[in-house]
Amino acid sequence: MVVPSEGAVTSSRLGVYVGPGKTDAVNNFQTWLSRPQVHATDYADPSENTKWNQYAFAYWGDWKRAEEHRQFVLGLHMLPKGGTFADALAGKYDSQFRELADLMVKNGLGDSVVRLGYEGNNKIIGPWQGTDDPAAYRATFRRVVTLMRARPGAAFQFDYNMAVGPSGKVTSFETLYPGDSYVDIVGLNIYDVWWHHPGATPAQRWNHTLTTTMGVNEFKAFAAAHHKPISYPEWGLYKKGNDYAGGGDSPYFIDRMAELVKDSKYQAYFNLDWGGGTMDDFPNGKAQYKLRFGG
Repeated sequence: MVVPSEGAVTSSRLGVYVGPGKTDAVNNFQTWLSRPQVHATDYADPSENTKWNQYAFAYWGDWKRAEEHRQFVLGLHMLPKGGTFADALAGKYDSQFRELADLMVKNGLGDSVVRLGYEGNNKIIGPWQGTDDPAAYRATFRRVVTLMRARPGAAFQFDYNMAVGPSGKVTSFETLYPGDSYVDIVGLNIYDVWWHHPGATPAQRWNHTLTTTMGVNEFKAFAAAHHKPISYPEWGLYKKGNDYAGGGDSPYFIDRMAELVKDSKYQAYFNLDWGGGTMDDFPNGKAQYKLRFGG
């Protein structure tokens, strides 16, 4: 298939996830891409404040200070491991979120983007998934935002970040939405997958991503209705060969994403293998990525 390659993407902040606390790997990615100001993405559980998070936020704080205009984006679990919405709404975890916010401010990360309760429409994402109890998800989101915004020095931006597709009681982007005053950005995670459709062409796969329920078209309409900037916090190619029905080495997908993200506030390639592979598994896609996003 001919790849359109309309032109270089320069209008969107570009980021990458390469693993927990991997500041050197982000720098190496930036060098390979020959593009300055590549922002970094990482993830945190609020209950790990006394252990891993203290190290990780120190690493990322040093990384951010090393170059002007760097941005840090945090995917934040809305419940700790084993947590429940009932306990969250009773205040059991309030101190964890206060301490995490203070730790980020202390390390110069108080202006970070926080993807709170990311992929709440993904039933297997974690204890904070909202497909069974949307009202509790919304209420907990509001509680955590209020707690973190109130900390001295905090200037966080909160991203309401869903995945493509409905699940359980979540049938639209409105289902889990906590309200405009609690959200600064709306985000959508996109991988080149189409469940149980391994024979689809790249163009058919992309059309599905655009037109499916809770796909790109509905997402953009939702963002416009709420007057919110958009993001694509996770996106990437995905290996063929399992039920996810990944598209494999698809430069076409890279090219379509390069056009899609032009009007986004930020976007990040997920370059860690959680089952779908990394760029190194997709030589044609990797070359197309460098063509479209490189300096």
